[in-house]
Amino acid sequence: MPLNAQASSGIKNVLKLYETELFYPQQVLHFYQNEQRKWNSPQARKHLENQLALLVLADLNNDLEQRYYRLQNSKELEYDVLATDTLIYLLTYQSQIPEKGKSWFFGGRLKEHLGEPYPQVISSINSAFTGGRLDYLTQTLVPNSDQYEIFYQRLLSYYDPYGEPIEKLTSFKLIRPNQVISYASLVNRLHVAGELTKEESREILLHDNGLYNAELVDVVIRFQKRHGLLPDGIIGPKTKYWLNMSAKERVRIMALNIQRLRLWENKKARFVLVNIPSYEMQYWQEDELLFHSKVIVGKPERKTPLFSTYLDSIVFNPNWKVPTKIMREDILPKAFNDKGFLLSQNFEIVPTWLSDEVIPIEDIDWEQESVETFPYKLRQKSGNSNALGRYKFNTPNRNAIYLHDTPSRSLFKKQSRAYSSGCIRVERASEFAQLLMKESHFSKKEYSYYHQLPETKEAFLSQMISVYTIYQTAWIDEKNQVQFRDDIYKYDQWSKSKN
Repeated sequence: MPLNAQASSGIKNVLKLYETELFYPQQVLHFYQNEQRKWNSPQARKHLENQLALLVLADLNNDLEQRYYRLQNSKELEYDVLATDTLIYLLTYQSQIPEKGKSWFFGGRLKEHLGEPYPQVISSINSAFTGGRLDYLTQTLVPNSDQYEIFYQRLLSYYDPYGEPIEKLTSFKLIRPNQVISYASLVNRLHVAGELTKEESREILLHDNGLYNAELVDVVIRFQKRHGLLPDGIIGPKTKYWLNMSAKERVRIMALNIQRLRLWENKKARFVLVNIPSYEMQYWQEDELLFHSKVIVGKPERKTPLFSTYLDSIVFNPNWKVPTKIMREDILPKAFNDKGFLLSQNFEIVPTWLSDEVIPIEDIDWEQESVETFPYKLRQKSGNSNALGRYKFNTPNRNAIYLHDTPSRSLFKKQSRAYSSGCIRVERASEFAQLLMKESHFSKKEYSYYHQLPETKEAFLSQMISVYTIYQTAWIDEKNQVQFRDDIYKYDQWSKSKN
C-alpha cells in the first residue's frame, strides 16, 4: 500500500543512514517520492541476490561483499533501499560489459563506482516498479547463456564456506599405480575437486589398503580428462596442483567464468569458436556442432587476442607477410647469423607490402644493417615449408590474427599447445577447408583444382561466418560436467583480489 507520511519519513531516514554506502543515492531517492515499497517479490529478491553473490564470489570488487551481507541482514525499508541501489549498480555493470568487460574479466577489477547509469537503466527500473515487472527485470540480470543454469548448480556443489580443511597431497615424487600412498588424503582431495560425491568417497574409503589401486586410478584418469591433463593415471605436478586446489578457489574461477559468459552472449546462428585455454576450435550451426579441431594458440609472451570477426574466404597456398615483431625477434637474428637461412626457408625481401619488387638477398649490405633498423619487409613464398601451411582462413581484424594450417604437426600431440606467435594453427585444416568449400557450393573437383595449384589462390565463401576467440578456463561440457583448464595467460590470477 502507499507509504504514509511516517513511512515516507522512514525512507528518508534510511537514505540518510546509508547515504555514504549507496552507489547511487540521488537516483534511489528519485524512486521513493511517495511511492510504494518495491521489493515484495521473493523471486525478484532471489534473482538480485544471486547475481550479486556471483560477482562477490568472482572477486572482482572488494566492496560488493559488504553490500551482499548488508542485504542479507536488513529488513523492510532498509532492504528496499539497498536492493534498489544494488539493482542500479548491476544493470549499470551489465550495460557497460560490451565496452569494458574484457578489461574487467581478464586481469582487471571493477571500480568502486561505475559512473552514472545510462538513462535507459533508470527508465527500465521505473517501468518495472510501476508496471509490476520487477521479476522480469531482475531475471535479465542472469547471463544469457545455455551454460548458465548448470554452471550455477555446479558452482553451488563446490561452495562450502564452513568446510573443514582437507589435507593436501605433499609427495614430491610421481605417484604411480600400485604405489603406497596416503589413501584417505587422495580420496578426500578427489571429493573436494568434485570428482567424487560424499557417498562415493565413503564407499571407496571402505577399500583402503594403502595402495594407489585400480579403482582410484580410474577416478584420477577421469579427473585428468576433466582438467585437460594427460590421462595416464600418474599423479605428477600438474595433476597434484589441480587436486590440491581449494573448493573456494574453484568457486572463484567458476564465478569469474560465469561473468565471462556475458561477453559471448549474442553469438550468431553460424559461428566458429576458439577457446584459447582449451586449445580447441568448434564450428556451430543452429546449435549443432558440425566440426571441431585441436588448435595451437599464442604463447604467453605473444598472446592470441580476444576478438570477434568473420571468416570470408580460404586462401590456398598462402604466402606469409611476416609481422615486424616476428621478423625482428625470430627471423632476422638467424638471417644475420646464417646468410643462407632466408633462402633455405623461401623468404623474399621486399621494399613494402604493396611493391612487386623483390630485392636479391646478395644485394643487401648485411654489415651495414642491423636487426633493429632493417628497413625492408619479409615475405615467405607459398609451399610445403610455409609457416601458414596450405590453407589460411581469412579473418579480417586489426590484430592481423587468422586461422591457418601448419607444417609443424607434432605440436598437436601435446596437451598444452601455446606455441604460436598469436595466430591460431588448426590441426584439421584440410577437412575444415573442404567443409567450407562444400557449404559454399564448390564441387569436389573445384576443391581439388584450388588445392593442387602451385600459386596462391583465394576462394570466397558464399556466406561470411562469425568468428570468436574466447577465454574460458571453466565451462560446462556436453555431459553437463564442469571442465577446468590451465590459466595460460594468468588472466584468472590477475583478476584476483590481492587482499
